[in-house]
Amino acid sequence: MNVKIGEKVSVNFLYNHETNQARPHYLKWKDRVYVIQKIGLHYTLYKGNALIHIFSAITTAHFVLLAFNTKNLHWTLEEIADITSN
Repeated sequence: MNVKIGEKVSVNFLYNHETNQARPHYLKWKDRVYVIQKIGLHYTLYKGNALIHIFSAITTAHFVLLAFNTKNLHWTLEEIADITSN
C-alpha cells in the first residue's frame, strides 16, 4: 500500500559525464538510508512557476516517489510502499 509522506529528505544525486546520466543514488529519511537500486519513471511538471522533477524508484525493500524542486533545490519524499505489500 502506498503511503503519502510529503516530507523533505536528503538525497545523494549523481551525474555521470561519460554516459550523460543523472539519477538519485540514495536518500536519507528519518535517520535511515535507502539505497536506490533502479529508477523507473522520470518526468517533469510545473507547480506554479517551479519546475519539479519526479522520480519513481526502487530501493532494496520499497517503492519510492521523489520530487526535486528546481526553484528551491529541495527534495521531497512524496510516497513510499513496501515491495512485499504490492
